[in-house]
Amino acid sequence: MLYRAIGLMSGSSLDGLDIVFAEFLHQGGAWSFGIVAADCYPYTNEWKQKLQTATALPALDYQLLHAEYGHYLGKEVVRFIDENSLHYKVGLIASHGHTTFHVPPKMTAQIGDGAAIAAQTGLPVVSDLRALDVAFGGQGAPIVPIGEKYLLKDYDYYL
Repeated sequence: MLYRAIGLMSGSSLDGLDIVFAEFLHQGGAWSFGIVAADCYPYTNEWKQKLQTATALPALDYQLLHAEYGHYLGKEVVRFIDENSLHYKVGLIASHGHTTFHVPPKMTAQIGDGAAIAAQTGLPVVSDLRALDVAFGGQGAPIVPIGEKYLLKDYDYYL
């Protein structure tokens, strides 16, 4: 079975939004993958400022930024799809969002509303990737061990 997905990541460096389109093949009980396209879209100074100051916002303004950033992410995904001729090839979007609060094992919060991304792209979105692990008492990070287990099982070390 072939799965095609777009992944979104924004880190604390605020250099930009990383977007990847990857294909995952599950065949004969084994997984393999390939990166088809990837890019980093640098943040404008305005977006850097918004993301840097998000934690100081009043609750309503924080939630409004969560929605606004989700729409921004969706528009950037549409741009990425257009630039890479990926129309009708994407099965879903997985969005890490931008981490604003991370206090495990109590809570974690990322902005970038998955519903807003879905509204912009017309695609199913998986988001809020850390929350379930934190709810079960975990650290919410790293979020890649399952990928390492199934996709990189032949590697002895990970960077």
